[in-house]
Amino acid sequence: MLLAVLSNVLFFFKIPGQQALPWLSLLLSLIALALVGLGLKRAFGQPEVYRGKISAVVLAVVSVVLFGFGLLASYSSRNIPGVLGAPQVGQKVPEFSLANSNGKPVSLSQLLSAPMAKASHPKGILLVFYRGYW
Repeated sequence: MLLAVLSNVLFFFKIPGQQALPWLSLLLSLIALALVGLGLKRAFGQPEVYRGKISAVVLAVVSVVLFGFGLLASYSSRNIPGVLGAPQVGQKVPEFSLANSNGKPVSLSQLLSAPMAKASHPKGILLVFYRGYW
C-alpha cells in the first residue's frame, strides 16, 4: 500500500506515460488490499503458526486507511480546474493592478517605470502563480 501512495509522487516529474499513473496507483492499491485480506485470513485461520494477530489487524487498518486516503485524493482531484489558460514561461503579461503589502493598488506599468538603483540591468517582474481553487 505504501508503494501505491508513493507512486503519486511521480506526478511531480514529467515522465512519459504520465496518464497511466492513476491506474498504476489503483492497481497497486488493489494488490495491497488482496494481500492484506490474505494475510488476515492466514493470521486468524492458522493461529498456531501466525501469532501476530494484533500486528496483522493494525497493519490491515493502516492499509485500509491509506487506501481510503488514495480514493479520496483521486476523487477530489477531479474538481481541480484545467490548465488550458495558464500562462507559459516567457509569455507577456497583460496590464494588471493588485494591492501591495500595504494595501495600496500598484499596477504593472508602475512597477516597470519605477527607477532602479542600477540602470544598466534590464527591469523585470517575477510573478508567482499558485495553482489552487480556494
